[in-house]
Amino acid sequence: MKIGFDVSDLCTGRADGTTRYTRELAKRLPGLAPEQDWFYFAPCSSDPTSPSQGEEKRLSPPLEGGVPEGRGGWYASPWPKWWTQTRLPFDLYRYKPDVMFMPIQQIPALRPKKIKMVAVVHDLAVHHYPEQFRYKDWLLLHVFSAQAVREADEIIAVSRATADDIEKYYGRTKNVHVIYHGVDHERFRVPGETEHKESGVKLKNRYPDLKKPFVLYVGQLQPRKNLVRLIEAFEQLRRSETELQLVLAGGEGWLKKPIFTAINSSTEAKNILALGVVPDSLLPALYWQAEVFVLPSLYEGFGMPILEAFACGCPVVTSNVSSMPEVAGEAAVLVNPTSVESMTAGIKEALGRKEDLRKRGWERAREFDWEGAARKVLEVLL
Repeated sequence: MKIGFDVSDLCTGRADGTTRYTRELAKRLPGLAPEQDWFYFAPCSSDPTSPSQGEEKRLSPPLEGGVPEGRGGWYASPWPKWWTQTRLPFDLYRYKPDVMFMPIQQIPALRPKKIKMVAVVHDLAVHHYPEQFRYKDWLLLHVFSAQAVREADEIIAVSRATADDIEKYYGRTKNVHVIYHGVDHERFRVPGETEHKESGVKLKNRYPDLKKPFVLYVGQLQPRKNLVRLIEAFEQLRRSETELQLVLAGGEGWLKKPIFTAINSSTEAKNILALGVVPDSLLPALYWQAEVFVLPSLYEGFGMPILEAFACGCPVVTSNVSSMPEVAGEAAVLVNPTSVESMTAGIKEALGRKEDLRKRGWERAREFDWEGAARKVLEVLL
């Protein structure tokens, strides 16, 4: 059986949840079904951000002089714009996979009719908070999400909350599979005493302005993440927790200006540190060194950093809406994301319950892993 996989997200250089989802499944799926022929389609010759690129023979770039026929591999086809809709169709007509896995919330409009399409819906925030998107992004997300849900043979929703949104906004319930994200337990884990101490030194060397104790946020800096309210809550928190620093780790997303305005105008501006994109190798160290991790989003399709923090033994505060209670279970402090007071009280509670929340979070994280997620995705593909 020929299985196609759109891994174009790995060519973007982004460090968001969709990219991590694609990478984790791309690493695992061929090993779970080596008897299948895996065709990885992308506009670049290999995953430029993966430290292990090239280690897996089946995923290595094709040999110079042409693409090997029949047994799959990495099929590079550079193209300047709209790759999924303009260039990928050529590869689908040329190599004719039996099934095509699309983890990016869109499917090519032009494709051989015999190819079965499996599409992933990560979130439908565009329906909940349309004002938080640039018009171009709002329009494309509407068009591509609707097309994927309408035309794909099978849909994978990354949470029950997302599946409920698919039903609410598109009316589809048939062949919709809820498959949760996983967490890489080799990377995100509770460290030993020596490793914990060394990680603090590495962070300090990389980020000299980082000071302990600190409250941590990990994710893109964009409106849906509700960071302006988090900054206001931190200002209130500093009245009693005078040593705390707020650390924001993540790339700059769209409509970021209000966030940086809030940082620069804050009464606690000198105690707020925006690190930008943090290397994957240092991300576990941030969770290890943080007092509390906060994901105060107005909406999440899943909320992958919740699991990462849990697995690292970091207490978690997150919102009581969309998928976040579903992912967190009883292991996090849940707050109203529209209330600064609720957020402030939640962080205070977490600071006072650190040991209990560490234990609960670690146990909750054990219920999720990428190997299990990949097996469930494979069942749908086959």
